[in-house]
Amino acid sequence: MDLFDRLLRAPALAILAGVFVVSPPATLRAQGLPSVAAEPPIEQAWDSLLSDVIPQAPADKALTVPQPAPRRGSIDDFKNHFFFQGQTEYIRVETSFSGRPTPTGVINEPRGENADPDGIPAPEAFQPNSDHLYTFFNWGTRGWLSERVNTNFSFRYRQNLSQLEIGSPSLNVLNTFGSNRRLEMLSAFAEIRDLTPRGPLANSTLQVGRQYVYGAEPASLDGASLTLRQRFYTLTLFGGRRFTFYSNPDQRAMGGANLALRLTRSASLEYQTLYYIQGSHVVNFRKRFEPNWLLRARYKMVGGSPVDLGANVAYSTPDGRSVVRLGFFQKLSDKDFFYDYTLAARDLDSFNRLPRLYLGPIPPYSQVSASGSREVASRLRLGGAVVVRRLNDDADQDAFAASFEDYRVNAQVFPVGRIELLLEYHRRNVDRASPLGAMDFDDVSRSGETLVQDFSGEIRRAFGEGKLILSGGAFYRRMDLQNKYFFIEGERVFGFLGSVRYRMRHGASLYVDYSLDEDFLLYRPSIQRSHVLRVGGRWRY
Repeated sequence: MDLFDRLLRAPALAILAGVFVVSPPATLRAQGLPSVAAEPPIEQAWDSLLSDVIPQAPADKALTVPQPAPRRGSIDDFKNHFFFQGQTEYIRVETSFSGRPTPTGVINEPRGENADPDGIPAPEAFQPNSDHLYTFFNWGTRGWLSERVNTNFSFRYRQNLSQLEIGSPSLNVLNTFGSNRRLEMLSAFAEIRDLTPRGPLANSTLQVGRQYVYGAEPASLDGASLTLRQRFYTLTLFGGRRFTFYSNPDQRAMGGANLALRLTRSASLEYQTLYYIQGSHVVNFRKRFEPNWLLRARYKMVGGSPVDLGANVAYSTPDGRSVVRLGFFQKLSDKDFFYDYTLAARDLDSFNRLPRLYLGPIPPYSQVSASGSREVASRLRLGGAVVVRRLNDDADQDAFAASFEDYRVNAQVFPVGRIELLLEYHRRNVDRASPLGAMDFDDVSRSGETLVQDFSGEIRRAFGEGKLILSGGAFYRRMDLQNKYFFIEGERVFGFLGSVRYRMRHGASLYVDYSLDEDFLLYRPSIQRSHVLRVGGRWRY
């Protein structure tokens, strides 16, 4: 039967093949025969065959609620591009007193008609508590109205809620202003990206307004900064008017530039400069040696004088469990600033009658440092650091500059579960010359600490995948001090701290911090200890 079927099918296939070869589809249509292209596709044939097999049930009206067409208005669009975050904190300070006079001989007694032989009566200097409020806001837009435009604003508000008397230990800079409060606009600028579609400004950023630019020195200015990013370099130019919250400087204009050159894929050279009264210049070099070495070097000049020279190298093991850093720093001269570069500005504010506190120049010195950490086990990490500083000339020693050795050892332990334990020991030996017989009445160059030892520990516990964190700790400090009148050994100070942090949904969190500090008897004999309570919250939109 199989052979018979093959014989019958062979002539038919031959006839059909001859028809299609001799007569194309157009010829078939002319002869009234159906064309292959005119046949419906097999999917359509199956759909028509099964179209009425399964009856279509009407949809339930409760399940087909009509949905309005989405509309994107200006308000909805603004919400999608707006961000907001803030922090509010309430601070309560409780001070307990020892009953001793202050360093200036003030005692906690009511004033009388006659002089008190025990000291100067001034009970307002022993105010036991104070209340403060701190609030910070940061808000702006990202790509609103134009995908190339961003805005950013930062605002800070601080106030003393309690009425503090003159001489209170809680007095601070806020009490020098009216209503004991400060409202400060920290930043307010607009950022425009990609100024032109093509050309050198295609990959650029322009910031206009109140801003901070970091380079040779941190510059706070009301002005503009332009950043150009190209394949082999990044250039930032900035300039404007210096703003400040606590003075009225005569010199306001400032400007500078930062230029970063990508020498190779693993090396870069950066030059930073700032001009304000006198120029500051910094050169940074970075080089990565594959795969685990990184070298950084820095050179600084102020007003044409060399000031700083330093370098450090970092190494990490391939498994990332160990990190080692070595550094060297040389103070080349004392031509820079002890506090900041604005020290030379003249203050025109009549309220600031006294000159700024000046601690003198920083004498030249040499310093070497080494630090490292090692993950010994999955639940134990050890670390340590050593810093050794030597003055180039011992005659330059003063109360704020001396040779010293600084040692630090710490450990991070996870004993069980989500409990984290942090331990640290710190020791500093300060090399001070003997003050006996070599000091004038007002000379404090050989006064200060000669030994500082710190022991600190903290324990933390996380609950609910990190939503709730409880922590507590303590510290203990031992100090040796000297001046021309006395030598003190083993002066002790201790303190405790605790905190609770709870993270809610949508980025909001609440926290409570408490600390107890015993005051240093030599500096503040009238204060026994201080309790500080902080309650606050952070949120963002």
